[in-house]
Amino acid sequence: MLFTIDKDSLLNKLKIVEKVTAQRGNVHPVLANVLFEAENNTLNLSATDLEISIKAKTTVAVKKEGKITLPAKKLLEIAAKLPDKPVEFSLNEDTNVVNITCGNSKFEIIGISAQEFPNIEDEVSDGSEIEIELEPLLKCIKNTVYAAANYENRNVISGVLCLIKNNSLEMAATDGNRLTRIIESIKNKDDKYAKIVIPSKTLNEFVRICSFIVEDKVILIVNKSKLTLKTMSFSINSRLIEGEYPPYEQLIPKTTANNSIISRDDLIMALDRVSTMVNDRTSIVKFIFAGNKLTLKAETPNSGTSEDVIDCEYNGEDLTIAFNYKYVLDSIKTMDAKNVKVGLNGSLSATLFKPDSEEDYICLIMPIQIR
Repeated sequence: MLFTIDKDSLLNKLKIVEKVTAQRGNVHPVLANVLFEAENNTLNLSATDLEISIKAKTTVAVKKEGKITLPAKKLLEIAAKLPDKPVEFSLNEDTNVVNITCGNSKFEIIGISAQEFPNIEDEVSDGSEIEIELEPLLKCIKNTVYAAANYENRNVISGVLCLIKNNSLEMAATDGNRLTRIIESIKNKDDKYAKIVIPSKTLNEFVRICSFIVEDKVILIVNKSKLTLKTMSFSINSRLIEGEYPPYEQLIPKTTANNSIISRDDLIMALDRVSTMVNDRTSIVKFIFAGNKLTLKAETPNSGTSEDVIDCEYNGEDLTIAFNYKYVLDSIKTMDAKNVKVGLNGSLSATLFKPDSEEDYICLIMPIQIR
């Protein structure tokens, strides 16, 4: 194997695949490596942790075809420090040693044979193919994935429901204490339909990778158990989560008795200040609505208390309700809006948080009972 690649291109592709390499490489050492495959003036970089696999490709000058796996983290460290010059990779097939040359810098890295790398599929080959715009998909992911249950639970709510029908994309996530749901318009030119539950880990990886690319469309290839998310420069293959997602629509209140409009920035800053005195075990902040004022209070036994007051519009009777403040911050930080609408049905009922600029995104948060 002998090829030359631009330093920035190498670094970009390594950043795309490196994060999915297994952290405990001593169990299966090759899973800590990235597979390099050079052929037909194309370089494919692949990595997997056996749950998710990622492949990135780029055009390079290939003088001799070949493949090898190289340690991801060490290679990323080297690439980040190389000068801005072409980088040459040369493989000694007898020793699995790769010589890396860039200007006056030279490195020798011991690889592991490509034969030991798991056989990962290029993409789902027997599924329905759906092309949608990248922007609304990313928006839906960012507004829901944070509310999914801990991925280690490995049950259906550790994923995000994705429903594509007609010209709409609906996504929802819940961990039992909060629920997020968003609906975005898309161009579904072939009127494809899909209802799947995608692992939150897969979606977080997808969002991370999209920060390294400039593309406007993504293709979803779906069958009963697997998913491929594919653009021109990379693809992610992942299993889907099996099981029936909870009927979350039944939980969203049709009306709310008391309603408030609060400046998003004011609420974020006030919560940030008050949270300095929350009990780390419970993260409870009291919200006290009275007149056109919202008072936020926190306390920690044997440490002290904090309080902040901000202006708001409020149309109901005085009401005190408590939340895990982190849930509220997670929700409102994703909103692209000047103000936040808060809909309340009492101190023990789930509360709606949504941006004042759109009706199709909501976050429903269960309050915490206070004595």
